[in-house]
Amino acid sequence: MKIINNFSIDRITRDLSGAMWILARLPDDNSAATAIHRCFQREVWREISPRERLVACVALPFVPFVVAALVIVFTTLNGSAIKKRTGKGITRQMWEQIGLAARFAILSPWYYIFELHDDDKRKHAGEYLNRLETKAGLYLFLRDYNGGLSIPTERSTICIKDKARFMARCREFGIKTAPILLSVEKGEVTAVDWNGPGLPEIDLFVKPLYGQGGKNATRWDYLGSGKFRRNDGEVATGDQVLEGLRKASWQNIFLVQPRLVNHHEIADLANGTLATVRVMSCRNEQGGFEVTNAVFRMARNSAVIVDNFHAGGIAANVDIHTGELGRGACGAWGATADGWYERHYETHAQILQRKLPCWPELIELVQYAHASAFSDQVVIGWDVALLDNGPCLIEANKAPDLDIIQRIGNGPVGNERLGKLLAFNLRRTVETKYARSEVC
Repeated sequence: MKIINNFSIDRITRDLSGAMWILARLPDDNSAATAIHRCFQREVWREISPRERLVACVALPFVPFVVAALVIVFTTLNGSAIKKRTGKGITRQMWEQIGLAARFAILSPWYYIFELHDDDKRKHAGEYLNRLETKAGLYLFLRDYNGGLSIPTERSTICIKDKARFMARCREFGIKTAPILLSVEKGEVTAVDWNGPGLPEIDLFVKPLYGQGGKNATRWDYLGSGKFRRNDGEVATGDQVLEGLRKASWQNIFLVQPRLVNHHEIADLANGTLATVRVMSCRNEQGGFEVTNAVFRMARNSAVIVDNFHAGGIAANVDIHTGELGRGACGAWGATADGWYERHYETHAQILQRKLPCWPELIELVQYAHASAFSDQVVIGWDVALLDNGPCLIEANKAPDLDIIQRIGNGPVGNERLGKLLAFNLRRTVETKYARSEVC
């Protein structure tokens, strides 16, 4: 079990940014982005526990010191490269970071992630949605109240958190998803989609049931004669692989899956891993579910086995109407010195203007999955693989990170379609919440 999970980190960031007080000063300009910021400040403060409020108050005097420390660290990481690329001096970059922190609670990592050293982008700083708002409050608020609609008796949330249940729920609704061959828990191996002895003699991918970001995932390539090679080079028989999983399963539950391979038209971009598309879908004004944004994720280095952006991967924006790729970039943790790529960093395969295969089918799959199996979720970030036989759901994320969407999309989403849909659902949630309170 993680001592500090991603939610805890986002909550700590929320408290040490002073966002609860800073965003309260924003003037109401009737925009979707400002409505979201103000809703976060008002409603999340009301929803959190008295203990969390006390922590936020105690943290307030430390905010200037946190801001100063972050300015020093991230300017050291990026400042020289940005000066070389744009001509903007180090001192000016530092002052701009301080100004954004004071006005919008945007801390130094996001100054570089969102490229707010660009004067035109900085004019729209208030339109960016920060993860300390979404992941540390607003997503949970929307989910708890089902976006202002009636709350069903059975929620799909557990099926999103648990990868085995996710597969089962997708199958229940006829949604294509990655098969699970075996599960391994507390030393016991349970067959799911495999009824043969030992391990099937194919390339395998092993990941934790509740894992995030590819942590503790391994790939085993089948060599023949009953032997497998792990991604770090270790060679083992199938029985040895299973025995290792049995031992490790006392700390984690593991799933064994076939290694999936991308559609042949984009195999050169995958760099030996499974490249996936992060697709955002959100409940709209008519009660349907709409795809608003997408990015294509690729492994930057052939030594890694996942395409996760926070594991150093490259991502490129996808035009949701055509499936065409924009330029690629890294920079998930605020280290953005590399800039942008028209070709893959390692393989040199063309990224810019490539068209993804099966794009209409992917949009249809995501919208059907959201409307049928996960309709009680207001917003979902889907991980979808494009295979030779079409799109396949890999995972769903109930609290999707918008850093990748806004960095790779080269602009804020607060006043774009996703922001407008979030603002609409938040407004209806607030109205419903207080209407119920008056009835009670």
